[in-house]
Amino acid sequence: MDILLINPPWITKDGNIWHGVKSTSPPLGLLYVAAYAEQRGRTVHVMDVNAEQLHFADIEAFIQQHQPTWVAFTAVTAQIINTHRCAGIVKRVSPASKVVVGGVHATAMPDEVLGDPHIDYVIRGEGELPFFALVSGEPLDSIGGLSHRGGNPLQPIAHNPMAEPLTDLDALPTPAYHLIQFPRYKPAVGAYRRLPSINMTMTRGCPGKCTFCNSAETALRTRSPEHIVNEIQELQGRYGIREVSFYDDTFTIYKQNVVRMCELIVERGIDLTWSCFARTDCVSPPMLKKMKRAGCHQILFGIESADPEILRAIRKPIDIELTRKAVRMVQEAGIAVRAAFMFGNPGETIASMRRTIDFAKELDPDIAIFNITTPYPGTQMFEWARRNGHLRTLDWNDYDLANSVLELPTVSSAEINRMYKLAYREFFFRPSYLARRVLRLRNWDDVKMNFRALRSIMFVRATARPPKDTNAAAERSFGREERAAAMPAVEVCT
Repeated sequence: MDILLINPPWITKDGNIWHGVKSTSPPLGLLYVAAYAEQRGRTVHVMDVNAEQLHFADIEAFIQQHQPTWVAFTAVTAQIINTHRCAGIVKRVSPASKVVVGGVHATAMPDEVLGDPHIDYVIRGEGELPFFALVSGEPLDSIGGLSHRGGNPLQPIAHNPMAEPLTDLDALPTPAYHLIQFPRYKPAVGAYRRLPSINMTMTRGCPGKCTFCNSAETALRTRSPEHIVNEIQELQGRYGIREVSFYDDTFTIYKQNVVRMCELIVERGIDLTWSCFARTDCVSPPMLKKMKRAGCHQILFGIESADPEILRAIRKPIDIELTRKAVRMVQEAGIAVRAAFMFGNPGETIASMRRTIDFAKELDPDIAIFNITTPYPGTQMFEWARRNGHLRTLDWNDYDLANSVLELPTVSSAEINRMYKLAYREFFFRPSYLARRVLRLRNWDDVKMNFRALRSIMFVRATARPPKDTNAAAERSFGREERAAAMPAVEVCT
């Protein structure tokens, strides 16, 4: 076998809301890398451990049988420990295989990843061009974004300058969807209407500078509306796709492109339902009307907090009243709202979390998701927390959005975990909300989906280990001056 691309295991813990409702989406990054290599004559196989429900023994047997020349993994922080385990398997049963790791965690922590002797190379940033250059035998020091050990084990790890970001996204081939099995994939519970479904992106990067996000420093680029719609039609013709989940950080940032895409979908009579992510300061009634007509049924807003001070601290200072108007605007357009909130940001207090829960109930979105703030490597928040001694752990298994890994001076981990659990119960077990959900059931699939979500909500809890010290003084709400001192010094996003 020439090239084996692996999406490694992503194991969630009982109590984490994502354990019951998470999506199983095609590994889009790997499929772009695969398509680029295939287009240039390489033979590629994709193994999606999650979708195929494989065990480590299955991975070992496959690699032992096929002895691939190259084995490459993509990994977010929650997958990196299992990536190391898989890399060890590769080297044990196929010692000649070269192991490559890419993805956001390796981009942020290349030295840590290459500290594993089973891993030969790390590719930082976008992988299509650097990976092909690597497997094609180009000189290592000429490959943008490559990190590697020298021939002498005493030499320090070499980090090449980052490759220039791809500017013409339309020039990339369609992701190699033929290398996966569509029936194995489903979006998150409550986020889709029809199957089969696919995830896509129109843009790369984000205009925001949020301190908790890996996209804050990524250059913003877009594909053309014509290219997007042509790809949708191609996927419908080949695989019968009826639903698309747009996973752009801010899908609506290029408003004229969104409007044009919607117009093309309507003009061509494409039968499609779809959802997207957006910011509350990036929607308007005329655009929403076109989106609804083109099949948009849900928009996710990252609202994060109801506290303006916290929003400024995380560099997402969107006015609370603007958020109220945006949610109403979307709902009046006949589009469902999925709203995401975070507990445990720098400057958080019991009072601020209480305001966020009350704000979520006031907005009354169709679905609310509450997460515990997780400062992932590569983000501004992670660097701030590490620099100031606020990280409780570097055990990446704990970085799962349901565990407080920050030790804040303004509120204890125990209180963050308590409010996280309370938020789900207060929001979803309101009689008015439950009645509305029942009235919207259309078929047996809706019943099963809602039951699965309800079961996950009933058992949601923080996955954190009990703290050693629950000093009551650490659990009190700080005053305004104390809170300001506890927050990182960052610029306000405009």
